[in-house]
Amino acid sequence: MTKLNDPRAPLAESKRTAALLRDARSVLRRIDTMAATAAAVEDDSLELIGTARSAAEHLVSHLSRRQQSEQRGMKQAVRRLR
Repeated sequence: MTKLNDPRAPLAESKRTAALLRDARSVLRRIDTMAATAAAVEDDSLELIGTARSAAEHLVSHLSRRQQSEQRGMKQAVRRLR
């Protein structure tokens, strides 16, 4: 069976997206911890940490939208099968 014809492909893709989103949120929490530590010691790396946080926020937002889109697509597919 090819990937295009595999009925499990959307579910597998959804699981991959969920795992990526979990990891991205974890990275975002870790960046927040780093920022708090850097602010406490007045480290000059706060600007770089801010840039990393912006990128992580963008990634979380992108993956959230992708996950919602995949969930809508799976719900529509289930409705078509009924």
